[in-house]
Amino acid sequence: MEGHPGLPMLEQATLDAGVAEARRHGMLTLAHTLTLDATRMAVDAGVHGLAHLFMDQPHTDDIIERIAAAGVFVVPCVVLDASMMGITGSALADDPRVAARLDEAWTNLLRGSYDRYPQGKLENILNSVKALHDAGVDLLVGTDAAPFPLPFMAGVTHGASVHHELQYLVQAGLTPVEALRAATSTPARRFGLDDRGASPPVCARTCSSSMATPPSGSAAR
Repeated sequence: MEGHPGLPMLEQATLDAGVAEARRHGMLTLAHTLTLDATRMAVDAGVHGLAHLFMDQPHTDDIIERIAAAGVFVVPCVVLDASMMGITGSALADDPRVAARLDEAWTNLLRGSYDRYPQGKLENILNSVKALHDAGVDLLVGTDAAPFPLPFMAGVTHGASVHHELQYLVQAGLTPVEALRAATSTPARRFGLDDRGASPPVCARTCSSSMATPPSGSAAR
């Protein structure tokens, strides 16, 4: 039910019925929502989580309060929203810690962008992430990257872009440790995975220090 920009979306009645049936079978429900209106519809339908953060306008107090009150988790996928705005992952590709682990196909993909919604503003996305975090909403790390290079999905890569997403979350106002939780213990808790999600203290200290300062030019077009 992604909706605008340029995508169809389900009617509320259809969405309500689908979510209700999934819940009746004890299934987790997740909606892809790229607009504020689609987000409101999904929350009103009773979904458990939202993938992609709305990018058509700044957040409102109402939508933040609705998401928080409903206990919905959010996978912002800031890297994908940024790519849709024409922002590349070149800074990540230039990081030697990443470059050494990507082949040419993935590196070339990362240097491009999806560029389907250039009128979007990354600042709005980051502000919405901070507002959700401040409201106590569970944020989960995700990128929506395919497991193999897809030319039309440029700007994100499977695996490596997780680190870019972590940097965006820190840029939005999360601490490095909070960002790490969004990629580990919080998803484990929300998906009922009791056998994973904990980071040893040494790893947490090492990883958090590497995220404290995103590479220069991380939001360059």
